[in-house]
Amino acid sequence: MKKISEERYLSLGGIKQWICLRGIDESNPLLIFLHGGPGISFNALFEYYNGEMENHFLTVNWDQRGAGKSFSKSIPPESMKLDTFVSDLKELVEYLKKRFGKEKVYILGESWGSLLGIKYAQKYPEDVIAFIGTGQISNVQESERLGYEFVLAEAKKTNNWKALRQLKKVSAKPGSTIEDVKIIRKWWSKFALALYKKPSKFLLVRNMFRSKCFSLFDLIRLFRGHSRSMGPLWKEIYNINLFKEIPELQVPVCFLLGRHDHQVSSATAEKYFNILKAPKKKLVWFEFSGHNPQFEEADAFNKVVISLRVNPDLKSGF
Repeated sequence: MKKISEERYLSLGGIKQWICLRGIDESNPLLIFLHGGPGISFNALFEYYNGEMENHFLTVNWDQRGAGKSFSKSIPPESMKLDTFVSDLKELVEYLKKRFGKEKVYILGESWGSLLGIKYAQKYPEDVIAFIGTGQISNVQESERLGYEFVLAEAKKTNNWKALRQLKKVSAKPGSTIEDVKIIRKWWSKFALALYKKPSKFLLVRNMFRSKCFSLFDLIRLFRGHSRSMGPLWKEIYNINLFKEIPELQVPVCFLLGRHDHQVSSATAEKYFNILKAPKKKLVWFEFSGHNPQFEEADAFNKVVISLRVNPDLKSGF
């Protein structure tokens, strides 16, 4: 049994990108966590809330190009495309497989990371033991429409006239412009709709600093990375419709959805799950979560993911 706890930079796609490897035994299967955003690194929160996975997997947290410790103003905006991120991930997977003598990896994608992960699983099924998606992207235009309607209803319910004035500026196709996104997300934050009841965003930020590898400078880079990543990527993200683009996968699939996720509609994700063809598939609901069940119901979330490790053939897990 050989324990590993390592942080290092790799050159992926010609860009210096940061990864963190942790686990009690290098012989355990690899699990790569793909953070959301785009451009929002959750490594410190994953360590705090989901560290139990390190006892069952060799976990890999990767700050994608432009995010967290991989943030750099020199990254060309034109390189911020979904295909480029898939290519970066391919290089990372090949590095990890070679270094640790593995044939395949688990992919756990959150929000934007769920889109990146499912695209990777479609293109390189030979690399993937199973794809696990949370905050799962499916039909972005439909999700944005539903999210806008929900936040508008909250504004009306609370008689928040400032919110109503700003939300009226949103286009006929909510979320079709980055300006729409900023308005809608602003009021999501004000109404605390991304998280269901708890934990608060303040608590999440505070818990980031419990990690030895996270600093105030990293928090600054987190916000800068998100700001610089969303602009170049949003138009491509907005036009994603996996109902048409990925109706079938060649790998087992597990969706972990927050019942109260209106930021990336879990209702739309459920519809997608129902039509998606896969060798094995499973949907797990988290009844007290919004967009981030991995933090809001961490113990239950960890238990589900670990069950897939305990049952590597995925028969009893599904």
